[in-house]
Amino acid sequence: MSRHENALRLIPEQLQQLRQRAQRSLENSGPSAETAELFEALVRANPDDGMAWFNLGDALRSIGRLKEAEEALLTARELAPKSHRFTVDARLGMVVSKSGSPADAEKWFRLATSDGECPGWVWVLRAANLIRKESTKLARECLKAAKHRDEVDLEEVLLNEALIERCEGNYEAAARCAEDALKIDPNYEPAQELLVSIRGGAEAKSYINRLLAAS
Repeated sequence: MSRHENALRLIPEQLQQLRQRAQRSLENSGPSAETAELFEALVRANPDDGMAWFNLGDALRSIGRLKEAEEALLTARELAPKSHRFTVDARLGMVVSKSGSPADAEKWFRLATSDGECPGWVWVLRAANLIRKESTKLARECLKAAKHRDEVDLEEVLLNEALIERCEGNYEAAARCAEDALKIDPNYEPAQELLVSIRGGAEAKSYINRLLAAS
């Protein structure tokens, strides 16, 4: 949907009611089909509302309408003040990582992390994308940067460090990272599942080494 396509004409009171309902939906349900419908109506009624475009794009991302999500977020980026652009860039990276390739997504994550105010969680997202790209050296650097930023969950950093070690076949180091993540949050399911995979890989590697030694 283009910025001025299918304009919705509302009187100021109606526009305010729509904005309030959309905000309540976002607060209560997060990005969802409901918020997508409400924010789509809101941008049709007020096409210069950059935050509404951002919320629309994020909601569309969450329900799998990725092409439309990218278009909405690109519009949000045009309207966003420079100080908030890294947030839009991070969401664009998340959309493109699902709809395109990790290399394409890296463009947006790199832009997001080039902002000096970029929080740690964006660095973690970039690292996770780089792991999918098998750029583990740069992924390590991103995780190192994340640790020195605000708004980062250490268990997510450790999870991604474990993924790097598993990718490189370092099962013992990978297990330590996953176990450290579980010390922070014993119910952290991604770390629980990863630890099972790591232990399976380590056992298989040990078995193969025993076969070779006996041959």
